Amino acid sequence: MSVTAKNFYRRPLPETCVEFSSELGKKLFTEALLQGSANIYFKLASQFRTQDEPAYCGLSTLVMVLNALEVDPEKVWKAPWRFYHESMLDCCVPLENIKKSGINLQQFSCLATCNRLRSSVSYGETTPEFLKKFRASLVNSVKSDDQVLVASYDRSVLGQTGTGHFSPLAAYHADSDQVLIMDVARFKYPPHWVKLETLQKALCSVDISTKKPRGFVELELRKGTRPLIMYGLKAYVNVNDSDFATSVISWNEFLLCDPLENEEEEFQLCCRKFGQCFAPHALCCTQKTFDADQKNSCVECSNEHSDACKLICAEIRRTRFAEVFSSSAVAALLVAWPFKHGYSERSDRIGDLTEKYKKEFSAETINEMDQLTTQIRTLICCSKPPVIINVNKTETTNNKCSKNKIGETCACSNDVHL
Repeated sequence: MSVTAKNFYRRPLPETCVEFSSELGKKLFTEALLQGSANIYFKLASQFRTQDEPAYCGLSTLVMVLNALEVDPEKVWKAPWRFYHESMLDCCVPLENIKKSGINLQQFSCLATCNRLRSSVSYGETTPEFLKKFRASLVNSVKSDDQVLVASYDRSVLGQTGTGHFSPLAAYHADSDQVLIMDVARFKYPPHWVKLETLQKALCSVDISTKKPRGFVELELRKGTRPLIMYGLKAYVNVNDSDFATSVISWNEFLLCDPLENEEEEFQLCCRKFGQCFAPHALCCTQKTFDADQKNSCVECSNEHSDACKLICAEIRRTRFAEVFSSSAVAALLVAWPFKHGYSERSDRIGDLTEKYKKEFSAETINEMDQLTTQIRTLICCSKPPVIINVNKTETTNNKCSKNKIGETCACSNDVHL
């Protein structure tokens, strides 16, 4: 006996929302346009997308914004055209994972930053001050033609079906205090107007994947920058989240230990430990051969960015770290690692050395390292199990940094072969 699966042709909008194409919706838009509060609408409408997958709302929203702001991805979508598509946004989270569970606000911001956008995240709050800030940011965006506001919100708060969702905001009607949501799930809901105070409540819903509220993101092009072209992390490709989290935990625990007295031995030990933890995760552009599209991207990188790639690689190879590692990609990861000042003496020593090198780098390499740092931070934040480290050095050091009987050196040095 066959079973017919339940299916739907769109959903009716709840009373909290006003359909964009309705008479009231048209009136609201006309008045907003005359007030100069719908300028960004035309950029967004010219690139309006319907998400390709049920969980692709974040990716489709970002693709829409990137193309609306005329960001050149600097790699081929379909030869000979360079144009953003969801399949190209895989630098922070594997696409297969996104198909299953979507992305969260931190991952969305990371993807935006890795693709040359300035991303400013504001987490939802129930306070009048937050509503005022939200309204001011929205007005600033809709009156411009180069800034976009994206909302990460809970559909259920608006009376819609579903939970977490991303969509760009395109216009604001001041008299009724309503905002136009360009819903990228057009198979479900059309674009619609909603009260700003109602949307604020939807921004305050907690995302269970991050244990933080949702919120909004202010996006604009960072001129004079380019996407990652030489180095990256491949934890998202062939290493699962728990493996990456375990590596981060091991590295952070190592940083809490007392440094060796001999500076050269200490340097060698730190490099070897980092390589032990992260060599499996380091990615060089020329290694991107996971599928045909990635291969084409690498050819594009080598052809159009050969000079920039050579410069970045040369500057990384001139660091002391590259003398230890067989791969410049591992050295690049170490240079880009987000060391937190004051975490430990060992951490500060390495962090200070990486900062010294960054001051000598060209703009191309600094851009590459900044993008890579953002990617690392996001993966640390979003990897599972969560990377939770006890930063109370007094307690942790007593357990982790036990002394050997011979030489009175840190016992963790035995874990790494010099």
